[in-house]
Amino acid sequence: MSPDLRTSRVVEPLFQLWSHVYDARLFQRFYGGIHDRILRRAPAEVGAALDVGCGTGELVVKLARRYPRARVVGVDISAAMLRQARQKDYGAATVELVEGSVYSLPFADGTFELVTNTISSHFYRDFPAAARELARVAAPGATLAMASLGNGPLRHLPGSTGKEVRVGDMTYRAPAHQRAMLEDAGWTVERVDRLVLGAVLYTARRATT
Repeated sequence: MSPDLRTSRVVEPLFQLWSHVYDARLFQRFYGGIHDRILRRAPAEVGAALDVGCGTGELVVKLARRYPRARVVGVDISAAMLRQARQKDYGAATVELVEGSVYSLPFADGTFELVTNTISSHFYRDFPAAARELARVAAPGATLAMASLGNGPLRHLPGSTGKEVRVGDMTYRAPAHQRAMLEDAGWTVERVDRLVLGAVLYTARRATT
């Protein structure tokens, strides 16, 4: 894993431990439900899809089944998570699993027609930079489906700005604030859906010009 000061220091040790239990039914009832909501917002057909923060590859499996003729890529900063992901069956789709950072994705501009991100953006210390990088690798008209943890009741904690609150190395953002940052990065947010346990799903479109 390449160190990046804009990424939470807890990510590597946390995900090293979490990789062993991430696929447990208890966790996947939560994440799986969010994946299903993401897939409802995804286009019917794409030529290339990217899941950033793919973890053990559960959403990548679903993307590969939905788009068997597409290039499907999962990126994660955790080698331990990717080791678990590489053990899964992706069927006939062309699947790549890449260790990398959301701040420097190893892909050309405009590569992907679908970009997904599930409950990892609270680890991004520099959210605007991450959102710009997601936009860079997205093709004109591409869809972003990003599920994030909102600030919810945490907005009442001391030190909260109302826009975001930091808890340790993690940052939880108000939906209106995160929406504004996505739009500043080149995304047009088309809808914001409230999900379970304070999660928020942002569906956005990359500008066509």
